[in-house]
Amino acid sequence: MMPPASPVIRGIHRAIPAGISMHRNTVSENRRTQLLVLLVAAVFILVAAALAGLVAGSIATITTTADAIDDQRALQATSGAVHALRKQMAATLRDNAYWDDAYAQVNAETRIDWIIENWASTTADYPLYDTAIVVDSRNLPVVAYRKGAPMDVPPSEFFDDFEGLIDAARRARMSDAVPVHFARSPAGTELIGAAAIQPFESDDALDSRRFYVLVFAKLITPAVVAEVSDSFAIAGLRLASKPAAGRLAVALTGVSSKDVAFFTWPSMAPGTKSYEKVDGDLRTAGAILILFLCGIGVAGGTTVHNLRKSEHSSRLRALHDPLTGLLNRAGLLENVAAASDWARLNEKQVKLHFIDLDGFKAVNDTWGHAVGDALIVAVAHRLRDALPKDAFAARLGGDEFAVVTVDELGAELLPSFGGRLQEALASLFEIDGRSIEIGCSIGVAVSERGAVETGELMRRADIALYRAKDLGRGMTIDFDDSFDDDALQQSELESQLRATLLNDGMSVMFQPLIDAQSGAVTGVEALARWRKEAGTAISPDVFIPLAERAGMIDLLGMQVLRTSLHAATAWPRLSLGVNVSPLQLKNPRFVSQVQEAIKAADFDPRRLTVEVTEGVLISNPEQARRAIDGLKKIGVKVALDDFGSGYASIGSLRRFGFDRIKVDRSLVTALDLDHNAGAVLQATVALANALQIPVTAEGIETEQQATAVRLSGCDELQGYLFSRPVSADAVTALYCEAESGGLASQSSR
Repeated sequence: MMPPASPVIRGIHRAIPAGISMHRNTVSENRRTQLLVLLVAAVFILVAAALAGLVAGSIATITTTADAIDDQRALQATSGAVHALRKQMAATLRDNAYWDDAYAQVNAETRIDWIIENWASTTADYPLYDTAIVVDSRNLPVVAYRKGAPMDVPPSEFFDDFEGLIDAARRARMSDAVPVHFARSPAGTELIGAAAIQPFESDDALDSRRFYVLVFAKLITPAVVAEVSDSFAIAGLRLASKPAAGRLAVALTGVSSKDVAFFTWPSMAPGTKSYEKVDGDLRTAGAILILFLCGIGVAGGTTVHNLRKSEHSSRLRALHDPLTGLLNRAGLLENVAAASDWARLNEKQVKLHFIDLDGFKAVNDTWGHAVGDALIVAVAHRLRDALPKDAFAARLGGDEFAVVTVDELGAELLPSFGGRLQEALASLFEIDGRSIEIGCSIGVAVSERGAVETGELMRRADIALYRAKDLGRGMTIDFDDSFDDDALQQSELESQLRATLLNDGMSVMFQPLIDAQSGAVTGVEALARWRKEAGTAISPDVFIPLAERAGMIDLLGMQVLRTSLHAATAWPRLSLGVNVSPLQLKNPRFVSQVQEAIKAADFDPRRLTVEVTEGVLISNPEQARRAIDGLKKIGVKVALDDFGSGYASIGSLRRFGFDRIKVDRSLVTALDLDHNAGAVLQATVALANALQIPVTAEGIETEQQATAVRLSGCDELQGYLFSRPVSADAVTALYCEAESGGLASQSSR
């Protein structure tokens, strides 16, 4: 056994373990510190990585979401465009097929002529359809026209699943949606719909299987695709037979729900494009943690800003007109609704001004669309300059604009804002060195306290605008409740006129034409007269424009012609003059219809003179010239009526080769009011005589007027001085008297 150690040694021995322990503790602390640093660094790195991943993920989510939102917007817009195309076609079919007159006409012997006049001939230039087909109860085509000409291929062979479409139309009730689908044809993809032709009021007693079916179709041309692209802000829209990789698509389905074609377009990917702009910054910021984190924030902020900017740009494109920068129709609707809400809360009134430029078409026709577009932009600038506080302007399309103001209740500014707009637009425009003068017509509707719903407010402004145009243009008209009453009266009058024409109820009066030298009756002019069942006489100044607007002028004109020809067969020595509307000359069958009427009446065509107004010289001169040449080929003479009222030029008189000119009654009436009128009349007649065209003076009421026009060189006279319009029986009596002695003996000398 060893001896016990001294206390000092014991202390040293005790000290050694303590030092070792301290060293070990120091090492342990260093290791713990290193581990803690590594742990903190790891945690920091993990946190940084997590933050970086979170930020990167957020950016990716924002980018993907922005792309998806824009894609969804485009999908919805394109689907809406497809729906709008189908809805527009369905409305057109519903208006034309569910129509009492159409049902009566297609079940009449004259169905083919009526169908061609009302539907088939319009396929040449009608914007809503280029193909019109009517099939009978056996699904055999009665009339099939495409682009103004008969189809040379049966519709069932031209359009895919044509029979299925007809079956769908026959199964559809009047309350059901009109079947409108897409179909393939040799020409391409077609929008096509069908509806059974039936009375507007459904009648269970009618056998729907015997209904004729009306089919309208419209080829989806690149122009149609471009219009959809512009209207719904879908860039790069194309029509394709199948979806393409990397492009969005909306299917155009057929009758059997199969995909016929597709609208496709590239994804704009605003989020992805925005991210690509900041990708380099993000990579650089990743090198240093702090800069990485800061870069993440900057990049995130930049991305959000770009996304917001992209969203703002998309919204601007969707709500603004690309040519002028003004609001478009969608933007107008949104802003009018907001203005109405504000007016409701602040006791204000919203005024909507619809503006239509007067004379814009002539600018386009004369100098082209580039100058027309420049003029539209200049008009937009003037509208902006004229806007008061809390007002905004929009372009609705073409030469139509709208301005909305928010005023105090009952406020009437003098001059009115409409008057100031007219004054602003009446000043000359300088476009590419050209001085252009136009005007405008304005319709105004008011919504006090925002009480009038936006759609109704626009309807009222539209009605007021049409009233301003009907009253002669160049004026501002405020909507009045009586306008709706007038529209209802016009509708009732139109129905009564249609019923009269269908029953051959239009009567004809005849005004004699007098030889200026002998005083003998040389002919008569047929004048349409309408007396309603109640005995009320309607002026031709009312019912003739009504017939033109309602598409009945062909029926009216041919009825008057047939009645006049039948009556005039009893006066073989008299010529017959019949007035023709410019719209009748647009009918490609007009000449053949005149020829048929002459043949049916066994009438000498050389005795017939068709009188046209100067309006035909500017509305469609080539079409008018073809019709006039056709009339001359069958022996019918053509006279220019109302000469001197403003349009005809020497070139027009030579080009059209008129057989007679009728001096406008205003030149004769002016003889009693203006001492220069005689010289004007004499110069007008001298111009016609120089071209070797005989002249008739109408509207003569006094001997002084008769003497003046004789001295001016007119060879034929007409007016109340000689006779008012009389019945056919009265003309027969006058003719018999002349033949037995009287005027006939004078005429023979």
